[in-house]
Parts: sequence; C-alpha cells; structure tokens
Amino acid sequence: MKPKLIIFVLSIAISSYPLLSLAQGSGLDPSRVKWTGLNYKTRILFFPMNIEVQMNQISLATSKAALLTPKHGRGTMPQSDPTYRIDLDTKILGRNSFISLWFDPDGTAFQRTQTDTGKKHRIKTYRILKNGFYSRQARPRENEKELPPEKWTDFGEGSNEFNRLAPAGTITTEPTALYYLVSASPLNKPGDKFVQHIFTKHGIYRLELQAMDYEYIEVDFESNQSAGEKSIYDDEFRALHIRLNGVAIDPASQGNFELLGLKGDIDLYMDPETRVLVQVSGKLDIVGYKDIKLKAVTFR
Repeated sequence: MKPKLIIFVLSIAISSYPLLSLAQGSGLDPSRVKWTGLNYKTRILFFPMNIEVQMNQISLATSKAALLTPKHGRGTMPQSDPTYRIDLDTKILGRNSFISLWFDPDGTAFQRTQTDTGKKHRIKTYRILKNGFYSRQARPRENEKELPPEKWTDFGEGSNEFNRLAPAGTITTEPTALYYLVSASPLNKPGDKFVQHIFTKHGIYRLELQAMDYEYIEVDFESNQSAGEKSIYDDEFRALHIRLNGVAIDPASQGNFELLGLKGDIDLYMDPETRVLVQVSGKLDIVGYKDIKLKAVTFR
C-alpha cells in the first residue's frame, strides 16, 4: 500500500544577527531560541524521510520586496526590522519539497511558497490576507519538465475569503513557524499554557499548547556548538511533554486540523534547558502513531 506523503514541517535555524527583544503582544521572546539548525529523520513504513531547515533574519526592505501584491484584499505586512524567513527542505519517496515562510518575530505570517520537484512539479505561493489568502502557482508544460522551476510557464491563481477570522488583536501565524513559536513561547514548566491562531488554506485554527509533565524518552542525536564542540546524546532524556490541540474557529470549515501530517492531539517533547524539540509524536494515516526524532542540532 502506498503511504500518504507527509510534508513534515520542522524547525528553524537562526542566523548570527542579534535576536530581537520580546515580540510585542504575542508572548514570544526570540532570545529564548538558542539553536541555529535542526535535522530530523524518520521512516514512513520502509521509506526514509529527511528534513533540513534554515532560518535567516531578513531586512524589512528585502522581506517587503519578496511579497506578492494580491489582486484582491489586503495582505498582512511585516512590521519588524529584521523579519524572519524559514527555508525547509524535505525529501521523501522521490519527492522534494522546499518551503519558504516569511514572518515577524511575533509570529505574524505574510507569505508561504512551496516548490515541489521530483515526482511532482509545482510552485505555489500563498499570500496571507487580513481575511483569507491570494494564491499563485506555476507548473511546467510538457516540454519544460527538465527546466528549473523559474522557467515554468503554466500559471494559475486563486483566492479565498474566510467566513470567520481570528479575534481582533490576536496574532495569526502558519504551521511552518510552529517550532520557532514553541521555542520562543512562555512554556517553561508543567501547567503552562499558550494559545496561537494558525492560518491554513481551509481557514483559521485555534491551537492550544499545554505543558503536561516531565517525561524521559529515548533519544539519539548529535549536538554541535558554534565553537566546534560536539556531544552525542543516545540514552534516556528528560523532556517537557507539551500537548497540542487544534480546533477550527469556523465549525463549517472543511478539513480537519493537521500538522506535519499528524492528526488529532499531537505530542511535542522539548528540552527545557535548550528549548529544542527533541521529538514530535502523533497519528499518521496508514502508519498509526509515530515518533519523529531529532538527529542533530546546531547552536549559535
């Protein structure tokens, strides 16, 4: 049976620029994020999956220049200087997926672009609006499949307005930013809670993240310091268990909440000292409950 392709969105790498102070109004503090690179590996049935992520601080002018101008509606705009961009490279089952997300330190997302190559060929950009999204995509024509994505000429566009929006004054982000959000969040000990609204093509979801308890889990990852020091962790590891639950704010919204291919309640395990997520667990279609584990982390 052919497994469903999991577009696994994990992690962040922060550049050497100084981190910004507490993001106003969101409860996020970028200075809590101490790492610059993450690598996760797992297997879906018999198929290996590899995820590499890089996050950079981008100047306000560069970020604005990268954003699409929607034909309808008003796009969310960056307010901070610098802003952030996450580049996520995922490989599984002969399909390569490269995602870029632009967002502010408070989590506000502006635009998401996904480039698929290998078994599927497509570039699709979602420009996030105040009340929905504007999208633009490009595919290769039959004689363009061997050309680089910037040479594809089969274009299309679309848009959608959501029936219900997040409450006024709240931050709306996008799933690609989750691991930045968790690391920068005020989740420190059992009992702590954090609420975040998430944009998806189906509508807005309200996420509640609650720190449950400390648990010992099996790990096997490499920790790299900027000074060149290297450590190996391959034993039981004390982590803060965080339960994530997402509910659509519009009961009529199509599509169940889904994150990283996982459905239902999702279990996150964070190192309480470095705030690195060392494991993500949840139910996958066909496969069942799955642990996705950290393989390498690089600190600044």
